Amino acid sequence: MKSKPIKKVFNSKIFWMIISLICSVLLWAYVSDQEGTIVEKTYAGIRVEFEGSDQLTGRNLSIMKSDYSSVSIRVSGTRSELAKLNASAIKAVVDVSNITQPNEVELSYEIVFPNNVDANNITVLRKSPDTVNLTIVKDATKTVNIRASFDGEIAEGGVAEDIVIYPETVTVSGPEEILSKIEYAWVSFGENKTIESTYSVDTGVSFMDKDGNLLPIEETKYLNWSPRTVSVTQPILKTKEVPLSVNFIAGGGATKDDCVYTIEPQKTLKIAGDSEIVDKINSIEVGTVDLASFVYSDVFNFAITLPDGVQNIDGLTEVRVRVEIPGMHTKRFVTDNISFKNVTAGYTATIDTKELEITLRSSEPEVLAKISSRDISVVVDLKDYDATVGQVMAVAKVTVRDHENVGAVGDLRVTVTLSRD
Repeated sequence: MKSKPIKKVFNSKIFWMIISLICSVLLWAYVSDQEGTIVEKTYAGIRVEFEGSDQLTGRNLSIMKSDYSSVSIRVSGTRSELAKLNASAIKAVVDVSNITQPNEVELSYEIVFPNNVDANNITVLRKSPDTVNLTIVKDATKTVNIRASFDGEIAEGGVAEDIVIYPETVTVSGPEEILSKIEYAWVSFGENKTIESTYSVDTGVSFMDKDGNLLPIEETKYLNWSPRTVSVTQPILKTKEVPLSVNFIAGGGATKDDCVYTIEPQKTLKIAGDSEIVDKINSIEVGTVDLASFVYSDVFNFAITLPDGVQNIDGLTEVRVRVEIPGMHTKRFVTDNISFKNVTAGYTATIDTKELEITLRSSEPEVLAKISSRDISVVVDLKDYDATVGQVMAVAKVTVRDHENVGAVGDLRVTVTLSRD
C-alpha cells in the first residue's frame, strides 16, 4: 500500500520541476567551472608589424630585411577568453621610431590582442623568437628611363614605328644598395598578338640592371616607384605603293597628250601612314611642267614632297623628269604689237621694248605658214606691280589671232618703266 504515495510523487509535475532545476544548477556550475579554468595555448603565424615607419621615412631610412615576418607565442588564460582568439587577430608590433642611422638592429616586440579580448586575463608565457633582427638601410631616389618591346607580330601590309611610352621616365625610391643596380625600367607587351593597326596598353614596369638582367622580386619588394603603370603604344602605319605623276600646264600649242615623259630612277613610291590618309592617296605628284617653257625637250629635277602624316618608305627624295614633245614644228616672228593692262591708278607705264622676237610652235606646219606678224599680239599684265616705280622686266603673254593649236614658247619678258602721275 506504500507504493501508491511514492508513485504519486513521481507523477507529480512539481517533483520534476524541482529535479530540472537541480540539474540546471549543477550544469551551470560545471560549465562555469570549465570556462573559468586556466588553460594554455600556442598561436603561430602572428604577423609582425612596424610602428614608427613614418619617422624612418622622414630620416630617409627603410627596413630592407627582417629575419621574421611572423612569430608564435604561448599564452595562458581562461578557456572562455582564449576562445575569442585566433592568430590572425593578434599582432606583434615592433617600434622602429627611435632608429636614426642605418644599422643591423635587434628589437623586441609587443603582443597586441584584439579589442574584444581582455588582455589582463591573458599571460604571455613564451615568444618565439624573443626578438626580431632588422636591417635598416639608407634610402634614396632615382629617375630612370623606360624602354619597351612589342613582343607580338606585325600583320602584312603594316610597318611599325618607334614605340611611344608615356611617361618616358619613372621615379624610384628605396634602399641605395638596390637603386644602384637599376639601369632602366622595362616594359614588354603584346605577346602572342598579331596587330594590323596601332596597339596601346597600360601596364606595369620591371627594373633591369646594366647587363639587362631583371631585378628579382626579393629586391624590388623594397622599392616604391611612380607612376605604377605607364602607357605604351606600338604605332602601325599602313603601307602602299603609288605611282609618281607630273602636272602639265598646256602652252606653246602643246598639251599633256602631246608629251612623252619618263620619271627616273623609279616611277612608283612606297609610302606609309594612317590608313585613313593612305587610302585616299592614289598617286604622288612630284612637280609641274609648263609646256611653254621649252621647245622640244627638257629635263626637270623635282624634290618629292609628301602630305602631312605620310612617310617615305623607299627613302627616295628626288626624281628626274625627262619631257619630250615629238612631232612639233616652230617658226620665229618679230612683232612690235606690244601693250599693257592693269596699271595702278595714279601711275603711268611706258613700254621700253620696241619689238620682240617670238617662237611659235604647232603640230601643224601649215598653220604656222599662214601666220603673219600682224596676227601676233603681246600683252603685259602689270597688276602685281601695284605702287612700283622704275623699270621692270614683266612677263608677257602672247596670243595669235584666229589660229588654234599654236602658241609661243620660251620665257618672254618686256621692259616697262613705271612712274607716278
